[in-house]
Amino acid sequence: MRFFLAVSLCFLGWAHAQEVPSFSKLPDLPANYSLRDWKKTARDFDTLVFDENRSGQYLPLIWKDSARLVNDAIGFGIPTYVGDSRQNSKNNVHEAITGMASVLSGTLIGIDKSKYAPQLSSHFHKKNGVGLYLNQAGTTGDSYWYDLLPSLLFAHLYSHYPDTIGYEAQFLSTIRKWEEIARQLDNDFDHTGYDFHTKKPVDRGWSEADVVNGLACLQYLGWKKTKRTSHLRMAEHCLRWMDQRENNPYYESLAPYGAYASAVYNAENDGSHKTGKFIEWVLAGDNPRKWGAMLETWNNVPVHGLIGSVYPSYEYAFAMNTFQAVGIMTPIARYEERFARDLAKWVLNVAANARYFYPDAWPTEKQTSYEWARENDPNFCIPYEGIRKQGKVRRYPEEDRMKVGLLRLGESTNPDKDIFLTANEKGMIHYEGVIELPEGDHHTLIAVIRNRRLQNEVRLFIRDKKGKEINFLNQTRDDQTIPFSGGGKIVVVLKADNLKPGEVIQVQDIVVETRLPDPPHVGGDATIHGWGKTDLGLYGGSNVGFLASLIEPTNVEGILAIDPVITDISKPVAFPTRIFFNPHPTPQSVDWNLGKEAVRVYDALSNQVLHQSASGLTTIEIPARKALMLVFTPASKSIKVAKGNLVCDGIVIDFQP
Repeated sequence: MRFFLAVSLCFLGWAHAQEVPSFSKLPDLPANYSLRDWKKTARDFDTLVFDENRSGQYLPLIWKDSARLVNDAIGFGIPTYVGDSRQNSKNNVHEAITGMASVLSGTLIGIDKSKYAPQLSSHFHKKNGVGLYLNQAGTTGDSYWYDLLPSLLFAHLYSHYPDTIGYEAQFLSTIRKWEEIARQLDNDFDHTGYDFHTKKPVDRGWSEADVVNGLACLQYLGWKKTKRTSHLRMAEHCLRWMDQRENNPYYESLAPYGAYASAVYNAENDGSHKTGKFIEWVLAGDNPRKWGAMLETWNNVPVHGLIGSVYPSYEYAFAMNTFQAVGIMTPIARYEERFARDLAKWVLNVAANARYFYPDAWPTEKQTSYEWARENDPNFCIPYEGIRKQGKVRRYPEEDRMKVGLLRLGESTNPDKDIFLTANEKGMIHYEGVIELPEGDHHTLIAVIRNRRLQNEVRLFIRDKKGKEINFLNQTRDDQTIPFSGGGKIVVVLKADNLKPGEVIQVQDIVVETRLPDPPHVGGDATIHGWGKTDLGLYGGSNVGFLASLIEPTNVEGILAIDPVITDISKPVAFPTRIFFNPHPTPQSVDWNLGKEAVRVYDALSNQVLHQSASGLTTIEIPARKALMLVFTPASKSIKVAKGNLVCDGIVIDFQP
């Protein structure tokens, strides 16, 4: 029996490595291992953010929203960044993904947020007839992930607060509306977003086809709640599209939901969707946007497992995406146990390395907003937006001047803005963009001019504070770079002659990239683009409860007790379950308290009962670099096989053992 088990585990490990090769690039034990007290961080964040009486610069962070812009509900606002210049109590601009995640985060770590759950209805678009939770009160269709993520967060919250007034009707509206949209798209998901008023997809120059991942999850949750077969069929339809998709569609935040939906569907419906493929979509970084997991060390800083941009020379790990992805995907371990060990290894890497999102993990010279944190957040519970591998910051024009011709601000695939320059009646254009730079030797102007080659009629150059000009010399590419040094105020000048009257030149990018010394650094886009006074990201920190609720330390450093049930979106009925992964090259003994009542200890990975009846402090032996997934059932209740699953008292303890 032991020999058979060893061979089986070896085979499964090989098969799994073929499915998710990125897991093999994660170290078993993270370098420079240190475990932040994540539950304390999450509690401190909740206390600070929801304190309406907190005083200090940019405080309090929360305000009452009585604007009733899209619904008659009174809500609350939390800005995207600390000191966000765009969002405050005067204009009542704020994002649903920040407020909703903050309520969910507190809930996951055991804080009763029922006071705030009804207030989230202020994000449910009712007055305009849309019938969905959307990110902001303004326009829609700019981005699938911004528009769909609030619905997924709401579905998660609905599982925890099902009796909240209005939630049931809102949930039914949400799943029905997105089902209609999925049907209208008719397998054509390669768009940027969806206009809920014209009922047509929107294209802005890039694809967010991973919307199908979120739709699969939402529709399956809809079926689980309502048993309406059309939702099950739509979930299956979306998963089948994902099975057949060759190119990785991951864009920002929705792909993890597809991997989760696939695993739950397979376990509960004897399905065969390609969960491993969808996990790899999240980690591999082989999508057009180059979004995935960091699988390396940056100048002795281990960042393995963190999620964000892996675009070469502009790698950027984000707090929000990391916390969400690990929270949404860890429950996969219960449904498809062959992924349990490596998912636990990923959680271990994130639990160790995500500490680098926080100000207290860095010297002051490697971060942008330490002084505010030191004065107003002494527990350092608000993270930066992210970590930049190259220590690069980007600055865009703070002022647009049109000397000759007309300028129209447009829409952009970047946080900056496209500009459309229109020639005057003589076919001439003269544009100037003003940028303030720090002193340094490593600046690069990046310009992308669409629809026209840089030829004799178009001239682009920099004029510094001394009047010196730095030109593009005889280059005819649409995308250009100019390296230069110095600092202070510079002016980027674009001149054009010999154009047709009224001819338009589209400038997609004018940005100066500055390389900081001794990377990596922590910061964000807020101070770069002038969105806010700090780079401390409340929208990222509001998701810390995902990680905090998942893990508990044990008496052995590097071995965590990981709960694959706590962040499960559907909040399933389950017995206490913990994954213990041993990253060490030798067997380890972990002490775990089973409680006062006698329990049976069942390992869902080896399909064995380890203890028929045990209680109190128990020693658990874990082989080197192996994992156990222990389910603790009442010792007095029998276990049996039902519909292919192992159950105890009607509750599944092992799917398809």
